[in-house]
Amino acid sequence: MALVSVSCFPLSLKSLQIDELVSEKRRKMGFPVTESHDTKPLIEPNWHTYLKRWCATYLRWPRVPRRASRDDWLFKGTFHEAVRGVLTMAQMFSIMPVCGILAKDPRKLRFTYTSGRAFYAYFCMIGIGFLTAMSVYFFATKRFHFQKMVTAFFYTYNLYAMYRFGRLGQRWPALMAQWTRVDDSLPPQKDMFERAALAYRIKLCSILVMALSLSEHLLSIVAAVHYSNNCPAVHDPYEAFFKSNFAFVYYYFSYSTFRGFMTKYFNVICNFIWSYVDLFVIVISMGLSHAFRRINAYLFLHKREKMSEQFWGEQRQKYRNVCDLVTTVDDHISAITMLSISNNLFFICVQILNSMNSRPTFVHTVYFWFNLIILIGRTLAVAMFAAEVNDESKRPIEVLRTIPRDGWCLEAKRFAEEVTTDTVALTGLKFFSMTRKLVLNVTGAIITYELVLIQFHKDDVSDVDLCKLKRMDTL
Repeated sequence: MALVSVSCFPLSLKSLQIDELVSEKRRKMGFPVTESHDTKPLIEPNWHTYLKRWCATYLRWPRVPRRASRDDWLFKGTFHEAVRGVLTMAQMFSIMPVCGILAKDPRKLRFTYTSGRAFYAYFCMIGIGFLTAMSVYFFATKRFHFQKMVTAFFYTYNLYAMYRFGRLGQRWPALMAQWTRVDDSLPPQKDMFERAALAYRIKLCSILVMALSLSEHLLSIVAAVHYSNNCPAVHDPYEAFFKSNFAFVYYYFSYSTFRGFMTKYFNVICNFIWSYVDLFVIVISMGLSHAFRRINAYLFLHKREKMSEQFWGEQRQKYRNVCDLVTTVDDHISAITMLSISNNLFFICVQILNSMNSRPTFVHTVYFWFNLIILIGRTLAVAMFAAEVNDESKRPIEVLRTIPRDGWCLEAKRFAEEVTTDTVALTGLKFFSMTRKLVLNVTGAIITYELVLIQFHKDDVSDVDLCKLKRMDTL
C-alpha cells in the first residue's frame, strides 16, 4: 500500500520530497547545504487568483473610525508625532503622498505608487504641468513681458517643488524611523507638557503661516476682480475673471465653466505649495533645534558639577547622533531649502521692482504692500529658524567651559573639539549654510537692490524732466 500511495503522487512532489530528505541527511552529517528557493508552487495561480488578491488589496470597505482614547491625545515627544498635522494638511493639497502618517508608530509609514494619495498627486501634477507648459509657451512665443516671465517662473517652481516632495515621500518612512530612534536615545522629558511643546509650536507656526498665505491670496482675488469688472468685451463676470488671470490658457483654448474652475483649483494648489515650501523648512528646523535643545537642557542641569568620563562619553554620543541626523536630513531636503531661499529672493526683487509703478486703486496698494511684507517676513523666518539649528549645536560649549579642573577628561575634550570645530547646519544644495551670517547677507542684498532701484528711478525721472525743459526752451 505504501508503494501504491507513493506512486500516486505527482512527479514534482516526489522529487521535492527526495531533495528534502537528501538535504536533511547532509545537514546531519555536517556537510554544507545550499538551499534553493526557486521551486515553483504546486498549483499555478490563474487569473481568478490574481483578481481575488487585487480585490482584497484595493476594494476594501473603509474601517469605521474608533473613538479616540486618552493615549491618542498624549505625546511621546517624537518629531513624527509633532509633524502629523502638517503632513495631513499637505496631503489635502497633493503633497507628500505617504500612507500611515496618523499612526504613532513610524514603522507603519509606507510609500506606494498605487495608493489613493498617489493618484491624487498624479492628477494635480498633470494639471500643474499643463499650466506650466502653457505659461512657458505663452512667454516664449509672444512679445517679451516681464510679468509673463514671472508667471512662467511661478508655475515651473511649483511643479519642481511637487517633484522634490514626491522624491522625499519615498524616503520619508526610513527618515522618520531614524529620527524616532534618535529621539528615543535623547535625555527623557519631565512631563507631558514638555513632550507636547514641540507639537504645539509646530501647530501654532503652521496656522500662522497658512493664515497669512490665505489672506494674501484672497487679497489678490479682490484686486483681480477690479480688472475683470472693467472689461467691456465680456459680460460674464466669471469668464472675465478667469480670462484676465489665466490669459496664457484661454488665449489658445475656449472658455468653459469647468475649465475655469479647474484652472483656478490648480492655481490654489500652486499658491499653497508656494507657502508650504517655506513652512516645511521651518518645521524641519524646529524639530532639529528641539533635539539639540533637549541635550543642552540636560547638560545645563549638571553645570559646574564633577561628572565621570562615562557621562561625557554618553552625552557626546547623543550629540553625535543628532549631528548625523542633521546631515541625513540635509541630504534629503537641501534642494527644498534652496528652492525656498531662491524663490523668496526672486519674488522680493520682483515686488521691489514693481514698487516703482503706480497702482490704480487702494485695494491694489494694500495687496502690494501686504504681499511684500509677508515675503520679507517669511524669508527672515525661514533663515532665522534654520539658523537656530546651528545656534543650538554650539551651546554645549557653554557647559564644557565650566567643567572644574579635576573633572576634565578625554571625553570632555573630544566633546568640546566637536562642538567648536564642526559646522552643524542645514544647507542649500551644499552651496551655503543656514547660519546667522546668512540673514545679514540676505538683508544687505535686499537693501542694496532697493537703493540701486531708487537711484535708477531718480535718474529716469531727472532725464524726463530735462527733456521737458529742453522742449519748453525750444518753444
